[in-house]
Amino acid sequence: MEQYRTDAEIYAVLEREIIDLTIRPGSLLSENPLCTRFAAPRSMIRVVLQKLQENGLVKIVPYKGTTVTRLNRRIVDELIYERTAVEARILRDFAPQCTPEQRALIRRRVEAYAALAATEKPDYNRLYEADRTLHGTWFAAMDKMYLWSTLQNAHADYSRFRMLDTMTTGGLDEVIADHRNLLNAIERCDLAAFEPLVERHLYGGIRRLGSKLTGEYADYFEPETQK
Repeated sequence: MEQYRTDAEIYAVLEREIIDLTIRPGSLLSENPLCTRFAAPRSMIRVVLQKLQENGLVKIVPYKGTTVTRLNRRIVDELIYERTAVEARILRDFAPQCTPEQRALIRRRVEAYAALAATEKPDYNRLYEADRTLHGTWFAAMDKMYLWSTLQNAHADYSRFRMLDTMTTGGLDEVIADHRNLLNAIERCDLAAFEPLVERHLYGGIRRLGSKLTGEYADYFEPETQK
């Protein structure tokens, strides 16, 4: 039994478990087991589930129960498209004014990610946060943290898609190479390189997962509707 004092603490645990796919898309979340698990009253659990629904992580159907939402592939594609355009522009603006101290910070963060990936059993939540920290560097340098926050919190589907890629494709070496290529482009101030590098990096999950999106992990996604 886990004991948490507030609904915010319970929410944080369930949010993390849904984002890191410990709780799979399509899973049922029943109030009674959650009350027992967290030693919490039903009223508190209902507040938590309502907040999870507001953030797109679950769907509550009266008299039927609560289900963890499946990912919407169309939304994932659109968010990658949006982030590619924005981040390439940020890097083009950032590179000409990047200071030696900022380059050193980026280099440390690139290597910190690589060190985490090299461990025998990588902590995927720490990898996810290390990646966020690295990419946030150039947004922070350009004073665009509201924009960065908007991109990061745009939709639960994108966060879970990224985690699925990180955990299942064995593509960490490719991600590390992408990070180092971005660092090299910043150091060379190669403005023409950023768009293709960012596009390759951000679309990497779709490329790596490939046919698994419609095969092994098809039940993680909503069925695609015919246009």
